[in-house]
Amino acid sequence: MHTDSSREAGFRGRAFTTLVIMAMRGATQVAKFGLTLFVARFLDLETLGLYGLIAGLTVILPVVAGLGLFNCLSRNAVTQTLPETIGEARRYLEIQAVVHALVLAAAALAGTLWSGALLATLVVVTVLLEHLNNDISTLLNHLRRPRLSNVLMFVRSAAWIAVYVALALLLPSLRTLPALLAFWIGGSLVAVVAFTVATRDWPWASALAAGRPRGWFRDRFLESRALYVNHLANIVGQFLDRYLVGLFMGLELTGVYFLFWSIGNALMNLVRTGMIQVSEPHLIRAYGRRDGSYAGLFRRFVLEVVLTTALFGLVTAGLAHYGLPYLQRPLLADWLPVLWLILLGAVLRMIYEVQEVNLYSRREDIRILASSIAVFAVSLIANLLLVPRYALYGPAMAMMLACIVGIAYRHVLIAGGSR
Repeated sequence: MHTDSSREAGFRGRAFTTLVIMAMRGATQVAKFGLTLFVARFLDLETLGLYGLIAGLTVILPVVAGLGLFNCLSRNAVTQTLPETIGEARRYLEIQAVVHALVLAAAALAGTLWSGALLATLVVVTVLLEHLNNDISTLLNHLRRPRLSNVLMFVRSAAWIAVYVALALLLPSLRTLPALLAFWIGGSLVAVVAFTVATRDWPWASALAAGRPRGWFRDRFLESRALYVNHLANIVGQFLDRYLVGLFMGLELTGVYFLFWSIGNALMNLVRTGMIQVSEPHLIRAYGRRDGSYAGLFRRFVLEVVLTTALFGLVTAGLAHYGLPYLQRPLLADWLPVLWLILLGAVLRMIYEVQEVNLYSRREDIRILASSIAVFAVSLIANLLLVPRYALYGPAMAMMLACIVGIAYRHVLIAGGSR
């Protein structure tokens, strides 16, 4: 009876945490979407397209530079002691400092050669800080500190936007891409400082004083290589479309697509951070208990995610339908049906990502990799064939097709592993 009461209390606690996080994430997505609308309205669609390409880099480059090491580091943190986790993180950050220093130097040199050193430097610094903050957020979630994780995410993803938009409305001189990136960097730095203050009682000194075991990098890279290739396939597959639209259709239509994609991505991020990331460590622990509760817990989790995504998708579609005309960009209305396809694709994508949580909690990294490579191949081929032929409808259709293939494949893998 005591166990049942404890579980019920734990469930209520997780439900409250989920509601708080979803509220913060909802406000964050409103801010991000508001920034997208601001750029579309007060700058232009070409600048929005360039901003969308830069935003894609803040996701792609950290995955490439991270070498997959943090995937296993954060998963191991669920069962490690805090000093052990901090020691692992320190060794990881030493490697990342070298990687990002080389990237920054290369970007500054390339920017100088093409007369864009300032913009190139701002982009790289933005990417670096996004990488650091994303790792902090993931680590805090796996250490079961989701509220702190999302408060910091709110600071770096929403607070600076509110400040920037308010000032840019008053000072038109701030309505430039470099000014926007400068405020983005400022918000990221505040989040890093806030994390340092919030974790000042952690055993930093003893953990940082520990040496690096011989062969640490080799062992961690071998452990994480399957997840690394998986994340590369996932990220490139998700963000390839905007670069192909830019290549074939130009920056203005890239801006249109990025606006619609931002609406769908806001929906997916809300579900990811409010439900998937919060539940992931609990599913890992449930599988580890081997008490027969995992299968039922996972099925309920899938149902909750699907229903939530579908409901929010309908609300999002209604708001977009009545809100977009106020941007005074007729080109958006011409391509509005693309948005409906993207929102449908978002529901499919969430099913696919929930299936990954199942495989991840069971440490089926090779199966995750196999399915991701299959989905990447379908996405790449579909985008290359559909974007030139169907313009903005192409990437939306490619997204749906790739997700359907991925869902079917992972269902087979999960069913096979459950026998």
